[in-house]
Amino acid sequence: MVVQTEHEKLGTIVYEESFWTGRKKLSVNGLPCERADKRTFRLADGRTAQLVGNYIRGVRLELGSESVQIVAGAKWYEYVLALLPLLFDLVWGNVPALFALFPMVGGALGALICALGMCLCFVFMRKAGKWWQKVLIALAVGAAAILICYAIALAILSAV
Repeated sequence: MVVQTEHEKLGTIVYEESFWTGRKKLSVNGLPCERADKRTFRLADGRTAQLVGNYIRGVRLELGSESVQIVAGAKWYEYVLALLPLLFDLVWGNVPALFALFPMVGGALGALICALGMCLCFVFMRKAGKWWQKVLIALAVGAAAILICYAIALAILSAV
């Protein structure tokens, strides 16, 4: 994810973070900032800035007493939409009466598949701009995770 923000005192701030590794890069006015530690950077003029937050919660640049919001945090409905497939799998995959209607692998394997779907859902939803796009992304990723759990359950049942 690469985000560009304009600030009246600092100028153009470019922030880059990898969702999978969490590695962060920062440049101010086209000059890359030197990394002091995991969250601290040295600007070209020698001042020290600290990045607080992450890809999901939002990112702020703290420079002395000044705080600059670079990335807005995820909204409450993004958390709910991302969690729905996991909750569906944990309930449906572990209730025998529901499993008889629609076999779906539950437990640790189902939770792992749906947790990976939840991570992908956050990645794609953060790139989308409008709320309805985020809902469609969540439905598509959730449906894919549930269909994978269904296919694994059918494979296990056919082997037994």
